[in-house]
Amino acid sequence: MKIAYFSPLPPTPSGIADHSAELLPYLAAHADITLFAADPDVVAEAIRVRFVVRPLTDYPASQWQYDLPLYHLGNSRHHEDIYQMSLQFPGLVVLHEPGLHHFIADRTAGQGNPVAYLRELAYAQIGPGPDYFAHLQPDDVYRLPLSNRLIDLSLGMILHSRYAQTMVQQLRPSLPTRIILELMTPQTGQSHRRADMGAPDDAIIFASLGQVTAHKQIELALRAFSQVRQTNPQAYFLIVGETLTSETESLATLIGELQLEPFVYQTGYVATLAEFVNWLLLADVVLSLRHPTIGETSAVALRAMGAAKPLIVFDQGWYSEIPDAAALKVPPLDEAALVNAMHRLAENAPARQQMGQAGQAFIRAHCAPEQAAAAYAGFMRHLLEKYGRTFV
Repeated sequence: MKIAYFSPLPPTPSGIADHSAELLPYLAAHADITLFAADPDVVAEAIRVRFVVRPLTDYPASQWQYDLPLYHLGNSRHHEDIYQMSLQFPGLVVLHEPGLHHFIADRTAGQGNPVAYLRELAYAQIGPGPDYFAHLQPDDVYRLPLSNRLIDLSLGMILHSRYAQTMVQQLRPSLPTRIILELMTPQTGQSHRRADMGAPDDAIIFASLGQVTAHKQIELALRAFSQVRQTNPQAYFLIVGETLTSETESLATLIGELQLEPFVYQTGYVATLAEFVNWLLLADVVLSLRHPTIGETSAVALRAMGAAKPLIVFDQGWYSEIPDAAALKVPPLDEAALVNAMHRLAENAPARQQMGQAGQAFIRAHCAPEQAAAAYAGFMRHLLEKYGRTFV
């Protein structure tokens, strides 16, 4: 198969870019792949030496050379050019997040074109009137996925969870879909970051990793952590990742009010995946508390499982599909339940070890890159047979 491959690529700061970098060498065993990027010269050299990377603008005139275009799409502005190409030249879409409302709003109303935004709402059969913006509710960006147009035009979709597949099938039952779990390589080893954090050897380290935004529920986690420390004074809290400007002041204020300054460590922006993993390896328990969910699969949660770290998650969306043996699941935003889960793991080292081992076993069994690549190839062959290659 000759595949035209569209995705953010390193060094773009994107989990989907990292996903593609890990998948591509394995997928190349099944297909002849050409990468398309807005600026091939900025793509990481390790990728450019192995794959042909052409400008996005080359694709329209050369599409006949390929059996199928493959598009990786998520809910961020890194996907603008890829999204536009996927609408113009439909193909197989790997939809990492079924909810695209933030992305659609940013590329329309966010660029000074509210009419285009209303048009997308109307396409989704929401039917807003001209006063829609006056009645826009904060949770609309989570409640309304606005992926309808993409789903209608696509030839097939790869999703990473049953939850995401159900969202798509409710919008278009006839669309060929396939669940292929996010790929992840297990991590082993010891972290050398404990001294940087200033935590004693017997510290129990809870960690939240990834960009700090309101929907990561860090403030809720810190309030729960403050209660946990009352009976577990060896507990520390690690925040790994850049804190958005909008969250910096409120987070600092809360840490001060709770008198947690000596026990909370923030790394700030982490430049490389290797450094990120080194911080992850320091954690004893990882909290992945995103709420609301837009159908995303958390690379952080999967990476934590791959590093044999027990998880605490909200019991919703994809997170409900994590094996029970690998995570404690609590009702969304339930602070008392969160405190109980944190207490349980802080006080039970054998339970932490057993949960971590269960998570890592799941990753080894279901998320190996070679397995994912074979599943991708199988679904692409299915689509080519279904459409008889006549769509190119």
